[in-house]
Amino acid sequence: MFHKIKRSFGLAILAILAIIAAACGQAGGNSSGSTQGAQPSAPTTAGGKITLEDALGTVELSKKPERIIAMEFSFTDMLVTLGVQPVGVADDSSADLFMDSVKSGLKQYTSVGSRYEPNIELISSLKPDLIIVDLNKHKNAFKQLKGIAPILVLDDFQADYAQMLKNYAIVAKAVGKEAEGKKRLDEHQAKMEEAKKKISRAKLTVVPAVVNPKGFFAHSDHSYSGSLLAMLGFTDPVKNETSYPQLTLEQLVETNPQAMFLMPTEKETIVNQWESNPLWKKIDAVANRKVFTVERRDWSLSRGLLGSEKIAEDLVKYLGE
Repeated sequence: MFHKIKRSFGLAILAILAIIAAACGQAGGNSSGSTQGAQPSAPTTAGGKITLEDALGTVELSKKPERIIAMEFSFTDMLVTLGVQPVGVADDSSADLFMDSVKSGLKQYTSVGSRYEPNIELISSLKPDLIIVDLNKHKNAFKQLKGIAPILVLDDFQADYAQMLKNYAIVAKAVGKEAEGKKRLDEHQAKMEEAKKKISRAKLTVVPAVVNPKGFFAHSDHSYSGSLLAMLGFTDPVKNETSYPQLTLEQLVETNPQAMFLMPTEKETIVNQWESNPLWKKIDAVANRKVFTVERRDWSLSRGLLGSEKIAEDLVKYLGE
């Protein structure tokens, strides 16, 4: 898997730019039918129909959406990056979960509550003309949400970095910001390449992980943050086919990362317990003082261009030349 992720970043960006420029197929009803062989549509004009492809089928919007609800932090990251203000956001009822650069770009919005249990009545009251949802988290609410407005279904929670870039391209097209999206993606590529140069000598095995009082959840190179680290030149020692495997202390010792980036959900986590265990000190990252605490909202929740750039910034800060 790692050798696939490490393929040329430039080629990946070219592929994403092609997505931004192309019109794809899938409908406001989000049909699950095949879209293979769909022909590109004509460029979208102001006030004109927008046709694009999401994770389920073809989405057709009668016009550029003006009242958008983002059902994930990543979608909010993407909208703010494109200069679009959502009218509603599923923020788990806490604006503190937004990373600083996203929060500073947000104006007034209505919280629609939990990402896992959306408040359907509140969403309806906002009269949206587009709702951006996750393929897995929101699947049980698709029918209700489609009764309110067209939904754009993206594979987000299980997505790696490459898929995030594709999602960004789809969102840029959906909101009529293809040109702006391409320009910002070029800027993003330049920032990531610059970060890559500054950490080029840090050839380490690295594990990013969310930690809470009950467990240590590594982010493998199948995940967003893990695959981003792989793209920047680090090696994933977890070698797990799932995105977020839970590791015991014994498994972590066996994995033996040379650096760890921990994303605590609370002040006290399982790591506080492990620190008194002699096994903990056998991990190279611990022995060499390369265990770093970073913000979960930056490294795990945002999952957009802004989130990716903050991760790269942190990597340069802690592991750069």
